[in-house]
Amino acid sequence: MLFVRRIEGESMRPTYRPGNIVFGLRWLLKPRAGKVVVADLHGREIIKRVSDVNAEGLLLLGDNPAHSTDSRTHGRFRPGAIKGVIIGSINR
Repeated sequence: MLFVRRIEGESMRPTYRPGNIVFGLRWLLKPRAGKVVVADLHGREIIKRVSDVNAEGLLLLGDNPAHSTDSRTHGRFRPGAIKGVIIGSINR
């Protein structure tokens, strides 16, 4: 299933700017290193890049580390926290 989200904040610059629209897929796409995903963080959605995948979970990092709350703060994410994989964007 396709979903649409608007980028908020600076954590994914320069790839995405605040206000950019991203499109993703919710079905069984396996997140792999380099892909951008939507993940659940304590009931809040975040958009981050998968840096590493192993048996302990996924390491998710923002492209702009100085402005990102990600696995450096929250640790690895379980695969079930991933809501979808970003497949495209509209830059505004």
